[in-house]
Formats: sequence, structure tokens, C-alpha cells
Amino acid sequence: MVKILRNCEIIVILSHNKARLLVMARNEIPKFLVSRRYISAVIAFIVIFSVGFMLVYQPFSLAVWFSTNDVLAFGFTILFYIISILILISSRSLMYALQDRLDLTTMTYLWWIMGENLLIALLYTVITVLVFPVEGVTVPAIATRSLICVTLILAIPNALVSFFAAYRSKCEELEATQYQLQRLGEEYRILKSSKQSEINAVTTTQPQAKQSQPKMINLHDNSGTLRLTINIDALYYMESEDNYIKIHYKHNDKIASYMLRCRTRTVEQSLEGTHMVRCHRSYIVNIDKIRFLEEEKRLHFITFDDESIKRVPVSKSYYANVVEAISGLEKQ
Repeated sequence: MVKILRNCEIIVILSHNKARLLVMARNEIPKFLVSRRYISAVIAFIVIFSVGFMLVYQPFSLAVWFSTNDVLAFGFTILFYIISILILISSRSLMYALQDRLDLTTMTYLWWIMGENLLIALLYTVITVLVFPVEGVTVPAIATRSLICVTLILAIPNALVSFFAAYRSKCEELEATQYQLQRLGEEYRILKSSKQSEINAVTTTQPQAKQSQPKMINLHDNSGTLRLTINIDALYYMESEDNYIKIHYKHNDKIASYMLRCRTRTVEQSLEGTHMVRCHRSYIVNIDKIRFLEEEKRLHFITFDDESIKRVPVSKSYYANVVEAISGLEKQ
């Protein structure tokens, strides 16, 4: 009886783990995996890592023809690396371009990476068989070894850069969560103080208490999931980066940022009625935080009241709207 129960427990655990793996495989990949910065870092790391890997692996393989001494081998080495890098750049650029059209789940991403491995391994196999044939080694054996080597070479840099990028992304999420908790605590204290003042103060002071409450805005991603609740007074500007919005805000007297996968139009709807104004195709600024609006070589720039923040450009098409918003703020 005990043995049967233990077997049932094992089956339940395996079923639970299988269900978790299926959920992970169907989840959307993190946003940093399709960012330009990540793609550039991965390709650069792969080039550096692969050179060292092949130098170490060469003495243990019969099918490695990389060399810097032989002119023919060196020429094909350079050619192989150039074509391989072009394959990676083309593949990641296509992934970047199709990220909104395709459902890029974890499983889709892994199959995509395996496709890159197969193409590069096929290239290496063709060069080896046609130019540097090895007696006693069959084509399937060369292809298998090539695929294993290419998979290792691409997997290790991809994993290391992914771990680092995930760490940075989690740091941003943690900072945003800490900010939310801090603001919620402040909101709770303000609401508590407001309730107390309603009990002790006269009715005429009640509107003032409500008016003093800071305005919070909710920001959702493309799926409609609430990602960030932020006080408009802490918000400085938003920067559109391809299919993401980078939100710059102040937390603990420091400027922090948070990446939100969302369309700019959706964010603008959340900002209606606030002092957030579009000043450029890629920027939305908080006019409360503007120190001055300056002109430089027929171009206009916004300087914020925090010197650690870079200047933000103002395009001609939005200049009048910014000036009008600032004028309206001064009249209030």
C-alpha cells in the first residue's frame, strides 16, 4: 500500500513538472531577447567565444581545418566566419522585425535558435566535404560533429548574455516594484490622514484634502496586464524604443527606468488629463519637470530640473503644443 502511494506521488510530481514545462514553453519570451542591444551583444560575444573554443577543440577533432598558417585554410576560415555572422545577423534581424507578427514563445525561440545552428553546421559540413575532406570520416559523422560544436558555441554565449540581460531586467522590475510599494505606502498614509482630517476638520476643508492627493496612473502592456502604477509627480519622460516604451522616473532621489512593451498610443490614453505632453515622435515629457526650453542651431531642446537627465529634443511639429502646454501651466 505504501509503495502504491509513493508511486502515485511520483506520478503526480512528474505530471506537475510536465505541466510547468508546457506553460513555460508557451510563455512569451522576455522583451530583452529581441532588443537591438541584446542581439548586438550576443553576436559579438559569439565571435569572440567561438575563436577560443575552436582553438581549444582543434587538437581533439579530425574535422577541424581552421588555421592561420595555411593560406587556403585561413581564407576559408575567414569566409566561414563572415557567412556565419551574416546568418546570425539576418536571422536575428528577421526575428526583431517579426516580433509583433509572430507569437514568440519560449519554444518558438528555441526552434529558431536551432535553425541557426543547423544552417551554420550545414555550411561547415559543405566546406569540409568539398575543400578539406578527411579520410575515414563519413559525411554524417562530420555533420553530427559540426552540429554539436555549433550548438555548444552558440549556446554558451547565448546563455551567458541571456542570464546577464535577465538579471538587468529583473533589477529594473525590482526597482519598479519597490517604487510601487513606497508610493502605495505614501498613498495609504495620505488617505489615512485625509480620513482623520475629515473627522476633525470642517466640511470646507474636505475638497482641499482630496485635491492634495497625488495622482497615480496605471500603465498596461500590449496584453492589457497592469505592469506599473506610478505617481505622475515622479514621472519625467517616456521614450519610445521600437515596440517598447522606456519610462524614466525618480525613485529614492535617483532616476530609474522601466521597459514596458506597449504601443505609444495606448500609453497616451493612460496619460489623458495629466501634464504629460508629446514633444517628439519618440518622447513624451512631463511639463512640470521642465526647467527651460532652449533653441540651439535652429533645434529645440528640453532641459529638466534634474541635471542627471539628458536633454530631450523637441520636433517642429510638436513645438507649438509644448509651448501651449507650458503657457497653460503658468496660468493655473
